[in-house]
Order: sequence, then structure tokens, then C-alpha cells
Amino acid sequence: MKSPIYLSAGEASTELGVRQATLYAYVSRGLIRSIPGPGRQRRYHAEDVRALRDRRDAGEPSSDKSGATGPLLETQLTLITEQGPVYRGQPAVKLARTSSLEAVATLLWDCTDDPFANPAPQAPEMTIPDLRPLERVMMAFAAWPAIDRAAFTLSHRLLIEKGAALLRAGIGALIGEAPSSDPVHLTLARGWNVVDPKAIDLIRAALVLSADHEFNTSAFAVRCAASTRAPLHAALIAGLGAFSGPRHGAASERVGAWLEKIGSADDIEPVMQELLIRGEELAGFGNVIYETRDPRAACLLELIAEGNFDHPLAGLLPQIIATADALFGKAPNIDFAFAAIQRLLKLPAHAGMSIFCAGRLTGWIAHALEQYQRADRIRPRAIYTGERPRS
Repeated sequence: MKSPIYLSAGEASTELGVRQATLYAYVSRGLIRSIPGPGRQRRYHAEDVRALRDRRDAGEPSSDKSGATGPLLETQLTLITEQGPVYRGQPAVKLARTSSLEAVATLLWDCTDDPFANPAPQAPEMTIPDLRPLERVMMAFAAWPAIDRAAFTLSHRLLIEKGAALLRAGIGALIGEAPSSDPVHLTLARGWNVVDPKAIDLIRAALVLSADHEFNTSAFAVRCAASTRAPLHAALIAGLGAFSGPRHGAASERVGAWLEKIGSADDIEPVMQELLIRGEELAGFGNVIYETRDPRAACLLELIAEGNFDHPLAGLLPQIIATADALFGKAPNIDFAFAAIQRLLKLPAHAGMSIFCAGRLTGWIAHALEQYQRADRIRPRAIYTGERPRS
């Protein structure tokens, strides 16, 4: 009978040539299996460690349990665990109970001084057509050099200050107002005429949980741009482009498409069965990263239940979630939570996507700041599968 070989954390990290923190990140992404070891230590499957090392040395892209492929990059920003993302050692679901997005920004950006102590920037002078919030942010960032003479700087100190200014400019563009020095959750609440303290606190928590999620597609786009030394505002535009897709930032819009059809408890199962019969996925349920449930969504749904919001949807959420489990076998993800928040708080169209974008801007800035300090340019290699020249 074949006996697997297991390595200690020190042995595995040495064979891979990485720090142990990176080894743990590989485990959380499903790239390396581990088992309990003696005491509180864990042992790591040597076959996985050596296969990963060989793929990396051969220049091949890695593939994790989510089906994502790409080069393996190190980061000190966010570790994904089954309990949710961990921002520089701080669990996001705990931060969501008390922290502001600005506090999380200073954590992710590794600040020593508060960049939000500076006044809000002015908005670029331009005529903005009737666009969705996301496109308004893209236009505001594209015009950034018109108001910032140091827009192309790579000074780390200035980039942190610029990150705070760009975040405020982006929030203003999302709600169609001038940038504000107020906390982001209060700025959004004011722009959307939200006055209930419980509702404002829910927006704050959603922003914190949106801040970062490791190397998702938009964060990777930002890092690719930053690795070429594109200026910060341009790197953020790269992230916004990736974020705008229906499989990423716009996913909550897809949730709204079926959620709006539910007016009472009698509508829940027929609406879901219709999707099931047509072979369509139930947007807002299931997550390729987490094996059981999305802890970010669980946290927001707990806050919704605690808030006792006066809206018919609040009472339907438990049945919606139970029916989705019975028919699709999946738990709600954060996109469902965004769509639910938009309807529970009677926010305007695209507000769920805007909350997600507002929070994620913070993470994109963190990824750009980290990437600017790396010497290498991100340049994955392709595995060519097309026709080859004939001899």
C-alpha cells in the first residue's frame, strides 16, 4: 500500500523557496493539501509541494480548486481562509463589526500617517454624460492628471496620499457629487438619502467586507498595470475595466434580475425552479473560493437579521436561502448580500455594485502600492495549443 509523504512547514517552504506565510496562502487556495500534525502543527503533502515547484520552475501557470490560472505571486495583504479574508492578520468579518473603510485602508496600505487627514481633492472639470456610476468613476480617473500635477509619481509616500484622494474622488463619482472628506459610508448614505443608523452601519460593514479578496481578476489587472509602472489612476482604471464584467463586480445586478420577480413567499420556489429547469445558474449563490459558505455574505446577512429592517424582503430571506439550498445545493455569496442590501434599504439602481466598487477601490490601491515596490514586471507565459509550423 502506497504511503503519502508529508513535509513540515519548514521543509515545504524550503523546497518551494518561499516564506511560510506564502505556503499557508497556497494551502488556502487549494494548491497544497495539508493534514493535522503533532501538536498544533500541520503536515504538507510532498506530492503537491513538488508538483507546484516543478510547474513554477517550468514557467507553467498554476491552477487552484477554483479553476483560476495564472502565475503565483506573493502578497502580504490578504489571506483567504474558510472563515473569510484576513487583512494583514485581521479577520475581515471582525473588522466589519466596528471598523470604517478608512481604517481598513490604513491597515492594507500599511500607513504610518493618516492620509485621510488631508482635505478632499477637487473634482475634475468636465461634462459627464448620463452614465452608470462605474463609468463615471472611469471618466473621473481618466481626467485625474488635469487636477494633480504629480499624477504620474511613483513616490511611495505620495502614492499613499494620492490613494486617499483617488478613493474620495471615486466615491464622489459613484454618487454624482463632489469628493468629500467625510467617511465613505456617511458620504454614500448622504448621497442615497439613508438616515437610519442601522442602515448606515450596514453600508459601512459591506464596504469593509468588499475591500479585498486576494488576487481576484480586478486586483490582478491592477497589479499587471502597476508592474509596468503605469500611474496609480491608470492602474485603477484597469481594475475597473475587469470589475465591470457580469462575472465580477456586476454580479449583484444579475441577482437583482431574478430577485425582483419575488414579491411574496409564493414566488420563491417557482422563480428558482424556472432557472433550474432552464439549466441556468442562480446568481448570488455558490462561490468557487469557499467550500461551504461565503463568510462575508454570512456576516452581512447576520447584520441584516439584527437590524430588523422594515421591508418585505427581510422576512423572505430565510426562505429564499433555504429554497436555494434545497434546489441548487448552494449558499449565498456576497453578491446576493449586495443585491439584498440595495432592495432592503431602497437604494437607487446600481447601488449594490457601487458599494462593492467603493470598498474594492481600497484593495486595488493596496495591490498597486505593493506591486510598485516589486522589481519584476508581471508577464505570464502562454501554453501554445495552436497549429505549429510544418517542417
